[in-house]
Amino acid sequence: MAIWFKTHLRRTTVRTSTIRRLAQSILVEAGQPTADLSLSLVGRTRMRSLNRQYRGRDYPTDVLAFPMEQIGSPATVFLGDVVICVPVAIGQASRFENTADQELLRLLIHGTLHLLGYDHEKSTREATRMQQKERRIVKALAPAPRLLL
Repeated sequence: MAIWFKTHLRRTTVRTSTIRRLAQSILVEAGQPTADLSLSLVGRTRMRSLNRQYRGRDYPTDVLAFPMEQIGSPATVFLGDVVICVPVAIGQASRFENTADQELLRLLIHGTLHLLGYDHEKSTREATRMQQKERRIVKALAPAPRLLL
């Protein structure tokens, strides 16, 4: 399993190796221990641009997931890309009664589940299914490691 990680942040320093290990643990907990994914941490401007370009919504959102379409059945599966807007995550953490690190963990889980086909916008039933899976993974990985310096 490989985690390709890129940060586009200037004002926030992150623990790169910890985030990679956390992403790998999420894949294991989600039942995809050999899958690969790409993770990018971005600021508000880049996230707003991505959200506008791909979803037609002109504001920065907390997380976007871009699933990779599979062709054939390769030995290693590349799931796609998860993009997290760190300033939005930090700003909304208290609304969810989370620390910034807990919120980043929650968003990484959320984005990864989207790559795996979960879609809370599809139906109430699917939203419940996704929330339950998120909670199970959060609980399995608790306490959230320190991700921001």
